[in-house]
Amino acid sequence: MQVAPRRRCVFCSVKRPCGRHMSRLLLFVIAVSVSILIFSVQTASQERPAGKKAARMRIIKGPALESATDKSAIIRWTTNTGSSLIEHSVVHYGTDPKNLNRRAESPNRWNQNLHYMTHRVSVMNLAPRTTYYYTVESVRGDGTPLGGRSNTISQFTTRQQQ
Repeated sequence: MQVAPRRRCVFCSVKRPCGRHMSRLLLFVIAVSVSILIFSVQTASQERPAGKKAARMRIIKGPALESATDKSAIIRWTTNTGSSLIEHSVVHYGTDPKNLNRRAESPNRWNQNLHYMTHRVSVMNLAPRTTYYYTVESVRGDGTPLGGRSNTISQFTTRQQQ
């Protein structure tokens, strides 16, 4: 016959549940539960009201190079509004302006209290001292274009290897 092991207090080494620390455990459980409830209410409140249509998304600032190293770059631009709760900011890039066959993207969460959205995408695994050309756009999570696509091809050059 096996005997069930005795439980220990999670906060100290007492070989039984410790009454001294049960209030800490209870407060922790309450805090986690409240956080889950608040997060789910905020997410539901950020959905677009039924029948309310978003303005056509367009770029109002940028795109521009925020920073660059020998192996990476950050591209930033701003659109007039978000169109869906979660979007993907996309940079199409390459070393030939006629062949932007590489892609970098970053999920973006729309704050409906703002009338604009700032997009930032990290472009990684670049070659040092190389000129790259790029365009940007915003898409839904499923890849559906939202507008906010750049009409011009921009460029940047990575730094010399350090």
